[in-house]
Amino acid sequence: MKQLIGIVMGFALISSNANALDIGVGVKVGTLGAGVDLSVALTQTINARIGLTSVQIDSEQETLSVGDPGFEQDMNATLDADYGASGLLLDWYVFDGTFHVTAGMVKNNGAVGISGTLQTGVTYTVGGQDFDSTDINGNIGGNVSLGDSYQPYLGIGWGRKADDDPGFSLSVELGVALLDPQAQLQASVITGGNFNSQAELDAMLRDAENNFESELDEFELFPVVSIGINYAF
Repeated sequence: MKQLIGIVMGFALISSNANALDIGVGVKVGTLGAGVDLSVALTQTINARIGLTSVQIDSEQETLSVGDPGFEQDMNATLDADYGASGLLLDWYVFDGTFHVTAGMVKNNGAVGISGTLQTGVTYTVGGQDFDSTDINGNIGGNVSLGDSYQPYLGIGWGRKADDDPGFSLSVELGVALLDPQAQLQASVITGGNFNSQAELDAMLRDAENNFESELDEFELFPVVSIGINYAF
């Protein structure tokens, strides 16, 4: 993200010389959050674009279901969420008008940090292994993310090109981004409990991670919809 911000600042400095590049900027809101676009005209019909979005989300107290199918039990958890995306895109204005086809790479920065506390007096079953709160030292922590790398994106949209006459225009974009959901969980055992070793607990956590990722697979194709305002310099 810091590298992308550096690129944006670099383009902003270049744009101060109107003769150097045709620049367009925009603000938008949509399914990837709220943010900004910076476009540079490469040819009469092709623009390069950097997009950055984010959403501020407060910590939430939630009850999560934990356990094998048919054996789920509740776990109290604190969730700290970050949401947003960054994109490196090319817009092709097919008819040299406002309609464009977009292709490129998008990284969904959506992630949820989890700190969970097992309920006392409750037996949990994960991967066929039974355990309770007295078997875990402290909380179960982890992170669930929608992607940790740039993935292909394809879409269509309408909006002003960077080399158009100066002025404002409405922008709309519809597309699909490929996601790469990941889950990571951590916890430590209490000696003398139901777990024979830390390795046994780690194996159980890997099973739980696989369950998380299986549930997230339905988001592997993420719909992108945004609306905004663009300005061509």
